[in-house]
Amino acid sequence: MRNLERLTVETGRVIQRRYLLQRLVQQGQTCAVYQGFDQVLQRTVAIKAAAVEHIPAYRAAIRATAQFAHPNIIGIYDLIVEPDALYIVQEYVDGDDFGTLLQSQLSPYHVVDLGVQVCQALMYASTPVRKVSHGDLTPSAIIRDRRGLVRINNFALPGDAAYFSAWNVIGATGGPVFSDPDLPAGQMSDSRRADDTRAVGLLLYQLLAGRTPDARMVEPSADGRLRFMRNAPAEVCELVARTVIRQHPQYIATPEALHAELKVLAEALEPPPPPISGQLAPAYQAVEDPMARAPQAQFAPARSGSLLSQPLGSGVRSADGEYAARSDTNGRMMTLDASNASTAFDASMSAKLAAARQAAYAPEVPVKRVNMPLVILFGLVLFALFFGIGYYLSTILIH
Repeated sequence: MRNLERLTVETGRVIQRRYLLQRLVQQGQTCAVYQGFDQVLQRTVAIKAAAVEHIPAYRAAIRATAQFAHPNIIGIYDLIVEPDALYIVQEYVDGDDFGTLLQSQLSPYHVVDLGVQVCQALMYASTPVRKVSHGDLTPSAIIRDRRGLVRINNFALPGDAAYFSAWNVIGATGGPVFSDPDLPAGQMSDSRRADDTRAVGLLLYQLLAGRTPDARMVEPSADGRLRFMRNAPAEVCELVARTVIRQHPQYIATPEALHAELKVLAEALEPPPPPISGQLAPAYQAVEDPMARAPQAQFAPARSGSLLSQPLGSGVRSADGEYAARSDTNGRMMTLDASNASTAFDASMSAKLAAARQAAYAPEVPVKRVNMPLVILFGLVLFALFFGIGYYLSTILIH
């Protein structure tokens, strides 16, 4: 750590007579991240400086991911090894880190869309050609650029034990923090794919969790409950619970499965496109979406009261709009805070999502194509037939 602390004050240094360290962007536990400038290609870059003790882990991660090329994954440009540090030159992304996204109070649609994009990156990395798991999908690995594109960093690095241990209290029923610990970091297995999928669920939950407006991070609750903001749609809350709680009967264990369900929600929640500049407003009055009227940051703390046990995924909402979930000691049930509970979901949102699911999963109806040569042949036969009948009748009438 001493070498890493020394590196954090070396702005202005030029590495390998090419990369200028301009300013410190982030100080992590294992590396310092700088904004730099490539003096050869005249472009802004990000430069990670890792201390000597972390060089083996970073070199292994670079070997596993150097060929990655995906719009949701931050690209790697160069690797420089010096006696006292390892420098990783990466694509520079100008955007918002996870803490800024928390403060911006994202709408349910944008939270779901973030999950869709993260799953796309995980699906790309886990293809049979690559077989790479992320393993360290924490808030520090997420950044969203100015166009709304989510970019993922830190593939194939050892997981942050402190972060995942803290969140293991949520729906993990005392299970291990990391699956397959004997495998090298980044090496894919079914259990590690499930870990990455659950990590996506944890990120989505933090974006939907009740918190103060200025919060830049969310801590797991000591009692293991999931508490959502009042404006979080019921279906989104259910999907997050199915992703985070490992003992859920409908537990989602792969990025592909989570991606498919998030896509359905995204299509249902997607806001209408803004009107084109200069275009007249429609003459009719649009029906207002009840979710659009909900306050973006209201959260009512859990009240003490009667607890109602429901099967996981049963979707009970309390009267104040809060969802709270945890697994019981057997890991089979989820206890929902249901003071003055109402079992009715928002009717318009449920109908909207049901229609989206039906459209997404409806079997494709084959289109019957007309055989034009056969139609032409049939027309010619009819023409010849009627011509013959007409000729025969005309000869009879003449004679």
